[in-house]
Amino acid sequence: MKLHEARTSAWMRRYVYTLSRPPSQHLACSLWRVVLLATMAFTACRSLCFTLTASGPIKTGNCASRGDSRPVKNVRRRRGWRIKVHGIGLAELANVASGPPLSSSGLQNRLGLRLPLPQRVALQFEGSANSPQILEASLRNAKGNCVMIEILGVSIDSFVELQEVDAKGDNTTWRVCSSALRSLPEGTCVTLYDTTPCSEAPPAATGADNMRNLCLQSSEADAGNMAYNGVGGVQLDGYPRELDGINYTFTVWSCMGASGSCTVVEDGEDSEALVCEFGPPVLKEGLKIMLPGETRRFWVPAEQEDRRFGRPPPDRYLPGGCVVVDVTLHSITREAVFTYNMSKEAFEFSMEKERLPGRILLRAIGVCVQFLPFAWYIQQQQAGDTFDNLK
Repeated sequence: MKLHEARTSAWMRRYVYTLSRPPSQHLACSLWRVVLLATMAFTACRSLCFTLTASGPIKTGNCASRGDSRPVKNVRRRRGWRIKVHGIGLAELANVASGPPLSSSGLQNRLGLRLPLPQRVALQFEGSANSPQILEASLRNAKGNCVMIEILGVSIDSFVELQEVDAKGDNTTWRVCSSALRSLPEGTCVTLYDTTPCSEAPPAATGADNMRNLCLQSSEADAGNMAYNGVGGVQLDGYPRELDGINYTFTVWSCMGASGSCTVVEDGEDSEALVCEFGPPVLKEGLKIMLPGETRRFWVPAEQEDRRFGRPPPDRYLPGGCVVVDVTLHSITREAVFTYNMSKEAFEFSMEKERLPGRILLRAIGVCVQFLPFAWYIQQQQAGDTFDNLK
């Protein structure tokens, strides 16, 4: 009982002394509290990607810098067959195709006006109105009523020659006249659609300004139940999270022409990308609503400054200007950011950023925040002792 009364009286003396302090001391105390809360909030809101740990292993792989043309490690240059869940789906073809089916007269008119030919075309098999069998190919050249295309994802014998056999209105049919592919034998009739994007998103695209995206192929994967996403929120368990890694294939388009047409800059695959290392918000937020097997097209505006593309800088960047990116998500690795091995270039770049005055000041503030509770406790003890001496 006496010990309790002694503690109570000590706290009462400190409380009375606090009330007796001049207003300037109260203001200084309030300012310290505001600085403390602001610093804690800023520190909590900082992204965890990419936090460098000196004890972590460093992988010195062959990674490309911003101006380097060397391939990034674990990136394959050619994706697989884009059929069903790997490419453009039948339900989305009407939204992706730029206009009616291609015809030889339309292609010759483009050449006459010195306009570029379509970079990508979709082949829909004749009679497959209810079948999702669609192939994606690159249009190589057009001469007369014949075109030469290259089927994507085939390492050998990928070139196929098509000849126009029926051009009645909008129903133009092409027949395979030269092919070494078993899946596309000679005599097969197909319809060609232009699937090359342009700088302006079509009306079917969703999202607000600077966040436009279009579903090219939906997925039948289960989205799962609601789960904690690791950064203070919840989302469906089947979607990628901020700290996860992904395995995805991509096509990067550059839209620099006066007509707004796009050209392919890069086709590739990355099995060790990090969601939090995508700079453009349209890509980072768009990946968080994708399921494995889904393909989406994203429009990155020209004014976007942060152009990181799945890896810590300076390993991979998107080109400048208006860019369109096609992404096919294959798999998700949970919390891969904590086991990620940085490249030598990324490690050196991170060390240079840590030496900046702003970073040094931020670390100093963090150290001060850690000692503030002890300073406050010591100040309260000294205040109580001072009050006892005044009695």
